[in-house]
Amino acid sequence: MANIQPRKNKDGKVISYSIRVYKGRDSKTGKQLKPYTTTWEVPPNWSDKRAEKEAQKQAAIFEKNCKDGVAVNDRQTFENYANYVVKMKNRAGIKYLDETRHEMLTGRIFPAIGHMKLSEIRPQHLI
Repeated sequence: MANIQPRKNKDGKVISYSIRVYKGRDSKTGKQLKPYTTTWEVPPNWSDKRAEKEAQKQAAIFEKNCKDGVAVNDRQTFENYANYVVKMKNRAGIKYLDETRHEMLTGRIFPAIGHMKLSEIRPQHLI
């Protein structure tokens, strides 16, 4: 379940909501993993009740995206994301030639942009 926390300005008016979805614990160390987080900003002319209701909706959507693996992780590198996608395709049952083609392409792509964060990649990098 998502944890919703209101953020207030100096006047005490809610300006945004911090939404956190916990990932659970690391199976090897037992330590708690860093949660997925996002912030939903309240439009200036909304009432507190309407904003809280919308924050609940946004939290439910964000939690669903996290569970589906669609949530954006700003610290994730291209290499980690590409390996995740290939692993998901392998589970779905892709052909052997497709799998070998992925391995061949990633061997060429990872040295160039594999270390970059997904949020930093621009069209110029892909050219």
